Amino acid sequence: MAQLKNLDSLELTELRTISYEHPSIKCIREALRQYQLQSPAHFELELEVHQLSGSTNHNRDENSTEMIKVLFQGHCISGCLNIPANCCVVLRRCRSEGKPWVCTGVARNQTLEALEHFLSSVFPILDAPLRKDTLWRWWGANGKKFNWTDLPTELKEHVVELCMHRPHQHGIYSERLARYGRRYKPDHKVQKIGPLEIVDQLGDWYQLLYVSHQMRAITLRLCITGGSGLTRSKGLCVASFSYKSFFDSINRLGDYYQMIEPHSVPTTSREEVLSKCYRRFPRIYPNLKGYATFRHGIQKISLGMDFLSFMQFFEVQTGGFQRYHKVRGLTYHIFERLLSLNEVVIGLPLRPRGGWKNTISPGGPRLFHEEAPCPRSLHRLIYERIAEVLAPYNVSVRNFIDEEETQRFEFARLEAIKAQKFTEVELEDLYADDGGGIGLPHDVERGSGVPKTKREKREAEYTEDIHDGFFPPFCYCEEPCASSHTFWVPGDR
Repeated sequence: MAQLKNLDSLELTELRTISYEHPSIKCIREALRQYQLQSPAHFELELEVHQLSGSTNHNRDENSTEMIKVLFQGHCISGCLNIPANCCVVLRRCRSEGKPWVCTGVARNQTLEALEHFLSSVFPILDAPLRKDTLWRWWGANGKKFNWTDLPTELKEHVVELCMHRPHQHGIYSERLARYGRRYKPDHKVQKIGPLEIVDQLGDWYQLLYVSHQMRAITLRLCITGGSGLTRSKGLCVASFSYKSFFDSINRLGDYYQMIEPHSVPTTSREEVLSKCYRRFPRIYPNLKGYATFRHGIQKISLGMDFLSFMQFFEVQTGGFQRYHKVRGLTYHIFERLLSLNEVVIGLPLRPRGGWKNTISPGGPRLFHEEAPCPRSLHRLIYERIAEVLAPYNVSVRNFIDEEETQRFEFARLEAIKAQKFTEVELEDLYADDGGGIGLPHDVERGSGVPKTKREKREAEYTEDIHDGFFPPFCYCEEPCASSHTFWVPGDR
């Protein structure tokens, strides 16, 4: 292995006095450059090659082979390393333009080995922290490209977080959003922009969702679950201030599959049935989570509505209000289908902008008394129902008239929590033990879940309530609650 000894400076001076350079040296230098660009650690070796002697074959026929003595230089743990070696190069002449010279290997120990194998054995990468200037020079020499596939998942998440931290620019996303806003103009057709609650977090980086399954999974996990380092730390949140906006958001998020796993979009009738099963009963069929939509990833809901919409949404029972329930409308039962829901914030309704006036609508009773409207009573109908039906959830209610109403709600909520027959964990165990359901008695109406006798009794009760004349409630408060500053909408005074 005499040809692999490390040469001193005097020997280098004597060897590098050759007056010309063989054309194949460019081919060897290009091979060294590609070898170094595969990682910053390889780039830090700073490999170079110099010719030491001429070619051993001067008859350059087609596909002729030549041996050229060269000197490899690079860094190692002990310092700079100078290794002379014989490189085998082949001259390939062809009509098409390209590189005529190809380096086939390096001669060592009477054998020919690949150049890459020779470099990895003679110049091993340094096991030490890389300098910032090395990383920067490698980034510039690499054409600002790198092997994204081989990056650790944690590092990919940091890159996506950095993209999500960048402010929204007036680029592709803003243009599409503007076109979507003009969709109601005559003769204007525009493709749906997609789930705004997800895309709006990414801005112009929304195309990260189309890179690969892994990139989509990483990006959606950050968008849905959030994180301490993100602008929206609580993840996918839905903020609605009317029944219509909440209805639209829930339906829009339910129209798009997450597609984190392969084959997440149903293509056959059987798969369509399975996806509908998970859409309606995700707690019963957790094995079908591959068909999850963006709606299943909602973490927090901030909800505000008017008096009538809230009473219909929470299905208030008092005063015969059952007759005004929406048969196919969206109700609080939608929360049962949101597996990731961690928090619900509800803002009780404020004073309508038109004042305490009843709107002519067949969908509800008269809510405001002409002489003494009592929004306090309507608030109680709503938040007492909230305390009852949302006992299993983390709920906070705002816009109470005074501290007395706040304490009244907290007491009602504690009583509702104590009255729960099953906790969420117990329900999951029940579903697991009974295969997703239990047998019902024969006297239960199909689809209702209520025995006929109880249904008849309930109808009789709410018929009596209608004649009680609860609506519109008359205000008996010491001070007219309709004049409370709590009900005033900012900017409406």
